Amino acid sequence: MIGDLGDCLAWLPLLARWHYDQWGPLTGTNSFDEYVTLLTEGAASRTVPSILVAVSDGELLGSANLVRSDLPLRPEMTPWLAQLFVEPGRRRDGVGAALVHAVLQRARQCGYRRVYLYTSGTLPQYYSRTGWRIVERLEYLGRERTVMSYDIESTQDENSIRGLTRG
Repeated sequence: MIGDLGDCLAWLPLLARWHYDQWGPLTGTNSFDEYVTLLTEGAASRTVPSILVAVSDGELLGSANLVRSDLPLRPEMTPWLAQLFVEPGRRRDGVGAALVHAVLQRARQCGYRRVYLYTSGTLPQYYSRTGWRIVERLEYLGRERTVMSYDIESTQDENSIRGLTRG
C-alpha cells in the first residue's frame, strides 16, 4: 500500500535515517535533525511537497517525495520526484516503480503536466525505459548529474501512467 507519510508518522525516524544516510547534503539540509524537520513539515502536506511511503504487512518498504525544487541550479523547474528509496531487500519487486507512479499521480492531481528528477550513474537508463527523457547533463556537488523529465498530459489516460509499474 502506498500512502502519505502524514498518515503513518511512526515511520518518520526510520525514513529520515535511510534518506540522510543515502544522500546527506543532497537532501538540501545540513544535518540529520534538520532533515527530520523538513520531512515532518512535508508529511503535513497532500500537495507539493508530498512524502509517499510504501508499507506492506507492517513493514516500511520505501518512499518517494514530490518537492517544489530539488536542484538549486534549476529553480525554474518544478515539481521534482526526489529521494526515491526502496529498502535494499525489496528492490526489483516493483516497489520503486509503484512509488514513481504514485508521485506522478500526485503531481497530476495538483495540476502539473511535467515532473523532473535528477540522477547519476546507471539510473538514467532505468528512468528512460519508463518514459522519462533526458533534459540535460550537468555537474552538481562534484558529480555529473542527469536531469530528466516526465510529461503528464492532461488527456493522458490512467493506463499510460500505470504502464510505469510494469517490470
